[in-house]
Amino acid sequence: MPADSQTALVNILGSQTLIAYRVDERERRRRACARAEALLRPEVLELLMSLPLEEPVAVSSLNPAERRTLAKIPLGAVSRHGEAVVRRAVQPIRVDLAVVPGRGWESALERAGRFAPFCARAILVEGPLRRPQEAMVQTDFYGIGLLLARKGAVEVVVPPRPFVRKRFTAASWQFTEEINQQLN
Repeated sequence: MPADSQTALVNILGSQTLIAYRVDERERRRRACARAEALLRPEVLELLMSLPLEEPVAVSSLNPAERRTLAKIPLGAVSRHGEAVVRRAVQPIRVDLAVVPGRGWESALERAGRFAPFCARAILVEGPLRRPQEAMVQTDFYGIGLLLARKGAVEVVVPPRPFVRKRFTAASWQFTEEINQQLN
């Protein structure tokens, strides 16, 4: 995990989760100055992803559906210059790790699996581990870290596999926007 990561407890993907994240300070300042709103609509994020960053695009080059979506883009995500639109928005944060707590490893493992498209994952189990060999094999197979909390200390039994982004999607951007809303 990068040294400049921060941590926060958030409710995301149906779980209260400890996340390690990094803020894009430039984007945070830009959004504050522009009074920009969160970008939560998938169709808006899809359109933004199709626009180059900081490059003018003729509105006339957009298809009718894209022009309708352009009208719905929240304040601060784009700027308009004559007949052109310029994308300004980028993801506000990068999530490095999601740690899903649980009393049992099986339920925590299932919930941690929801984070696979977005970041590295780990589960934190308090108390004794039922079927420890099976827990280690399962978490290792899925690349999910296994952490045990005992007597005020946390033991890393299986380290989380590093996250490798395979593609950039509207869902991954929306994930960061939903978390960012909780951080502000």
